[in-house]
Amino acid sequence: MTRLWSIRARTTLTFAVASMVLTAAVVLLVTWASTVTLTGAIDGGAAERTPSLRSTTEGDAGDWWTGSGDRPVRGPEHSSGTSLHVRGPEAVMVVAVANRTQWQWAAVGVLAAGLLAGGTGWVVSRRVLRPIDRITDTARRLSASTLHERIGLDGPDDELRRLAGTIDDLLDRLEAAFESQRRFVAQASHELRTPLAVQRTALQVGLGEDARPDDVVAVREELLEQNRRTEHLVESLLALAEADRGLDGRVDELDLAELAGQVVAGQRDHARAAKVSLTVEPSPSAVVSAEPVLVRQLVANLVDNAVEYNEPGGFVRVSAGPDGLCVENSGPAVSAADVAVLVEPFRRGAQGAASRRHSGLGLSIVAAIVRAHGWSLTVEPRPDGGLRVRVATV
Repeated sequence: MTRLWSIRARTTLTFAVASMVLTAAVVLLVTWASTVTLTGAIDGGAAERTPSLRSTTEGDAGDWWTGSGDRPVRGPEHSSGTSLHVRGPEAVMVVAVANRTQWQWAAVGVLAAGLLAGGTGWVVSRRVLRPIDRITDTARRLSASTLHERIGLDGPDDELRRLAGTIDDLLDRLEAAFESQRRFVAQASHELRTPLAVQRTALQVGLGEDARPDDVVAVREELLEQNRRTEHLVESLLALAEADRGLDGRVDELDLAELAGQVVAGQRDHARAAKVSLTVEPSPSAVVSAEPVLVRQLVANLVDNAVEYNEPGGFVRVSAGPDGLCVENSGPAVSAADVAVLVEPFRRGAQGAASRRHSGLGLSIVAAIVRAHGWSLTVEPRPDGGLRVRVATV
């Protein structure tokens, strides 16, 4: 039923019905006007005793019949040698026959116009809808393994070509998302496999049959450290999934400057242990509409990374204002190529490659939170070393 009542079939039917209705209206008008005109002419001619249009050989040659009387009226002779005269009933019969014939041919004309318009509609709709069939066939072939295919519709720059281009752009984004998801799953599996392998090795080697109490203590400490690392990795994965899910309307008004001050206060001990100066620049109130838990996670990740990937005697400066947040830190020089991939999952800087605290998801979580809020993120290297990260909220 869906195929029978397709756009092509509806277009054909619409063309045919519309043409038949219009043609019928025109024919009705013309036929009615012709009938009224002829009837009026006959009635008027009979009243004025004018000659009719009927030719006959009755009566004397060259006589005109008045149409009602029996006495002939002399008139000009017809070229055939017979005279024209009129009789009222015969004239009415001629009009009736002409009217009936006109109606018959009108019906034939309406039917022919409908068939012609329907065929035209079928051809036009088939040509117009051919790109849609191409789009449909491509969409049916698509799967996770064929996302590289594109419609690639050519021809005039009309609505269908723009629709095909939009779908191709969507497929580009889907392919990039699928590829990113595959890399993420592979990297997450690798990251989770590492602590599990370390734990198994510690149990097999450290807790042998001849294990001493000191060995048991060392294995316990190693297992606890690996457990903390795995727990932190799982928490980071959950935070990333929460940020990727979006806000779902969970927004509230919060002061970004006040929140930055609270996060900096909570990182004082970490900065002191790393021998890094941590300061927050005073700024006016910076109220934004955001999800409080995610924004706190964003600020905490930026400050924690700035302290972790620093050097003794370095600094971290945090500033927040009406236009957003900026976290700037000293540290080793970072190349532009490294900066470009730092927001990808499980990417660490050269200094943090051996870090046991970080899973490499910090900036990935920050980027996901920024996308969820519709903000913009800028990560750039400082000329003297370190990074400058800006989150623009406007």
